[in-house]
Amino acid sequence: MPSAITKLRQQPAWLALIIFVSLCLWVASGMLQAQDADKSDNKNTHDVPLVKVSIETVRADQVTREISLYGRTEPDRVATIRAEIKGLVSAIHVQEGEAVKKGQKIISLEKNDYVSRLRSAKATLQQREVELKGAKSLGKKGYQSQTALAQAQAYLEAAKADVVAFELALKRSEIFAPFDGIINKRYVEVGDLLKDGDTIAMLVDLDPLVITANVTESNINYLEKGQQASGRMVSGDILNGTIRYISSVSELGTNTFSIEVAVPNSGYKLMAGMSTELSLPLEQTYAIRITPSVMALDEKGNLGVKTVVNEHVKFIPIDIVKSDSQGVWLSGMGQEADVITLGHGFVRDGDKVEAVRVNSSSTSL
Repeated sequence: MPSAITKLRQQPAWLALIIFVSLCLWVASGMLQAQDADKSDNKNTHDVPLVKVSIETVRADQVTREISLYGRTEPDRVATIRAEIKGLVSAIHVQEGEAVKKGQKIISLEKNDYVSRLRSAKATLQQREVELKGAKSLGKKGYQSQTALAQAQAYLEAAKADVVAFELALKRSEIFAPFDGIINKRYVEVGDLLKDGDTIAMLVDLDPLVITANVTESNINYLEKGQQASGRMVSGDILNGTIRYISSVSELGTNTFSIEVAVPNSGYKLMAGMSTELSLPLEQTYAIRITPSVMALDEKGNLGVKTVVNEHVKFIPIDIVKSDSQGVWLSGMGQEADVITLGHGFVRDGDKVEAVRVNSSSTSL
């Protein structure tokens, strides 16, 4: 043994060769162990059971695609009634909140002063007529100049204007409703002294009742005048009407277009100034109704529904047709779909799953 060690010391090349071979054998043994570990891991992976999900088969129904907007009810017309002459309020014929007809008397002003002035103006008119007649007679005989005749004619016309003015003042001492409506607000009481232009009352016309809303530029081309529309007020009342106005210019800052829906309101039962959810039907399409609880997000953050096709998960982005109190109507899912109702949070698009059917085909979830 000492002689062998002595020989190796004398020939170091052999020593290096032995060390190199030993290292190669050690590395090779490690690679074999790694391959065995990979095979073991692959075997364990293939042995993992499939994720179980519950599915329900849902059939599509033909529904109407709608645009949902939030609007507000408003009067058809609003008029601020003002005094046209100076006078003292002598009588009030209509109280706040009362309905009036066109031409119905609202308030009366004292007219004694205008009555006496009208009498004076009529007397002056008779005098000017006599004076003009005399001037014409003298003119024919050559005793009256054309200037005097023209002046007499001017005095007559001025007297006629005074009579008309005082007659009009007497007429304006009685204030009448310009159209059918409701006295929403009254600003005067008996004894108030009014001058020309003072506000007397606010008259609103609630038939038809108007729902105003704003439509986005992506939906405005689907609408047209005369199109049917429906609304639901916060009070629960259901309104049905037609589009009567569509703005031709969008509003700055929002790029939305204003629309008006006229709703019949005989008897003024519906009130203005209430929030209203407006629905505008567009087209017929096939859609499936689901509850929001079965919706899910994909890896990109898109909201949709996970279904099962040939034992694999298929993510379908949602296309909302309309929504109601029972759920959301979605299109783009075909005539029938197996929707994952339980376990959709643990699977991704493309995963193979074990689907457990909960029930038979239905029209909604």
